[in-house]
Amino acid sequence: MDPINASSALPSSAPLTAAQQTALKKLHDAATQLEGVFVGMLFKEMHSTVPKDTIYGKQSNADAMWQDMLDEKQADAVAKTGSFGIAKMVESQLRAQVLGSASAVPIVPPGLTAPVVPPTLTMPGATDALEEKP
Repeated sequence: MDPINASSALPSSAPLTAAQQTALKKLHDAATQLEGVFVGMLFKEMHSTVPKDTIYGKQSNADAMWQDMLDEKQADAVAKTGSFGIAKMVESQLRAQVLGSASAVPIVPPGLTAPVVPPTLTMPGATDALEEKP
């Protein structure tokens, strides 16, 4: 799935800006990594059910480390294929929020207004920290 060109959240007449393309790329990478972590956890749990004693003897620390690294690489490969679909679901749910945050105008839900802080409101002691003390 190409996250940059799949602009289902925007009308087809609005091309994506460079900031939006970058944000979508980061979202795609993060969602794929999340799927990799999840699949890695599945592999780890599956291997925890397998007996550590075999006909060749007890599993050594080196064997356990090699199996962990192999599981991690296989989980990353599975995540890149997108066969579980976790990354795709996360991406589709967060796409509108990422595109909205990548734009310069903040999105405020209807019926709400952005909070306004009066310029005269200061925190007690805030200016004390800025003053140099002899």
